[in-house]
Amino acid sequence: MNKDYVTHQGIITRVSDGSLTLRTDEACSCDGCAVASLCNKDNPKSHDTLTIDLPDATRFSVGERVEIIASSGSTLRATWWALLLPTLLFVGIILAVRLIWPSSGALSLVAGFVVLGIYDLILYLMRRRLAGRISWSVKRL
Repeated sequence: MNKDYVTHQGIITRVSDGSLTLRTDEACSCDGCAVASLCNKDNPKSHDTLTIDLPDATRFSVGERVEIIASSGSTLRATWWALLLPTLLFVGIILAVRLIWPSSGALSLVAGFVVLGIYDLILYLMRRRLAGRISWSVKRL
């Protein structure tokens, strides 16, 4: 499988209308993954249980072995929202404050962190909408 895709194999433990819960075969290495907070939304501390949104989830049944795949576009979109945009906001605010008030080093850092805090709150409030934009495909093994 291409490394641009996020894949997990495991057994379906729960099927609900619009979502699947999967117990993975091995411990997930989600530490460096940009979509980890979105696909582990029901149990963020668990690294071996994943819950994903899937419109046609009812065509699967509990106990089936499957492989789930998130497309490279989904991982790029998650990287944008989780890593790139906050970095650009932080640096942009620091530079903007420094340009307006050149002798305000500490104030520019405080402003940058305040903006990051507000951004994180907005991102948290929009987590379900963002999780719904990750396109997962599921195939039976």
